[in-house]
Amino acid sequence: MSEDWEIRASQLLEVARSLKGELREAFIYLVDNVSVGDLRAAIDLRRRGIRDPAAVLEELVNMGLAERGDECYNLPAPLRKLIAERGVGAIERVLGSGPG
Repeated sequence: MSEDWEIRASQLLEVARSLKGELREAFIYLVDNVSVGDLRAAIDLRRRGIRDPAAVLEELVNMGLAERGDECYNLPAPLRKLIAERGVGAIERVLGSGPG
């Protein structure tokens, strides 16, 4: 039987699979940068063409696809564990991004 984190990671990836546009771009950024300062994230996401990074990141938080820390954003714990156990490719394959 799957561990709880695996079930939660699967549920989060089902939500992430439907992301489009700026939300998808910001989520992929968090997959690549599992914990990032809010100012660094804002700068990086603006460079990627996201007009209002703070609003997009907060929307991901509201969807459960990101966590807000002290002056930072984090990928949720189940997805961090998935990356640690199986590599970032496990998420990229679900999203259809990155190398196959």
